[in-house]
Amino acid sequence: MAKHPEHEEKNVLSEGRKSSDNKADDDGTNPSKATIARLKLKLITKHAIRGFAPVAAVLALIIAVVSSAGNRSSQEQLSKAAARLDGVSASLSATRGELEKLKAATAQEKAMQEERVTKIIQSVNQLQLIMHVSPTLEEELLQSARTPAASPSAASAATEAVTTGGGRKPGAR
Repeated sequence: MAKHPEHEEKNVLSEGRKSSDNKADDDGTNPSKATIARLKLKLITKHAIRGFAPVAAVLALIIAVVSSAGNRSSQEQLSKAAARLDGVSASLSATRGELEKLKAATAQEKAMQEERVTKIIQSVNQLQLIMHVSPTLEEELLQSARTPAASPSAASAATEAVTTGGGRKPGAR
């Protein structure tokens, strides 16, 4: 037969009374307050021990629910962050593509500019050879390339030679 807490309480109290009654019969006094308190404390302890497992289970369930809700929100944040990361990655790829196009265009413009400069130097060199100007622009540029310390003065001399015809008047030999 299943025992109910109420029955046990009555049994514990009645046992305490019986033992007290035995003492009371012997002594002729009622059970002491300490004995009654001890019996009540035993009863409370038994109920607390029996009630601990369900309370612990309920607390564990509450903690699980709270952590699950927190986990869902972090999963949502993670998916949002992943979406932002994908967007930034796509933007970065597009920017890299544009950068590569700009690099290629810059390299092509630089090559065309070098071609123009080479053609200009060749034209000036031919004119200087016709006019018997010495040293020619090409020779000055080669000389300045060999001596990097003299580059600024050689470059200014080369520029001056191109603009003024080598410091000589046209037709003078």
